[in-house]
Amino acid sequence: MAEINYSIAAMKKPAEPEAAPLYYAKMQASGVVDLDDMAEEISYATTLTDGDVLNVLRALIKQMKKNLAAGKIVRMEKFGSFQFQLCSKGADSEEKFSADSIKKVNIQFRPGALVREAQNLKTLNFKKVPKKTAGKDAPAKAQD
Repeated sequence: MAEINYSIAAMKKPAEPEAAPLYYAKMQASGVVDLDDMAEEISYATTLTDGDVLNVLRALIKQMKKNLAAGKIVRMEKFGSFQFQLCSKGADSEEKFSADSIKKVNIQFRPGALVREAQNLKTLNFKKVPKKTAGKDAPAKAQD
């Protein structure tokens, strides 16, 4: 069984600042795996070298960027789909809405069947750990 670390965090509802906080589970990452690590692991499981895998993954990233920028949905079989999601200001009417109202573009990921299997509660074991502080114990931020 895969083990997932979590800590407990107290949170208040913004709409009810006087209410007592409720306590929720907060995922605590057990580490970071980068592209080089993934390439090495994939190379052990295939006949490809880690350099070959890295080249394919880098080409995949470039193709995803190109196709997303062209407004396409990038569907990767059982892995999942990526597409742009727009954030905009509301307008009083359709006629008053313009492209200038679009303020942000997010990338939406919808996991496919194979990735969704990873979140099956029956295959996960949860372990309570101390809260991590923003310092050396915290995982590194993702880089573009």
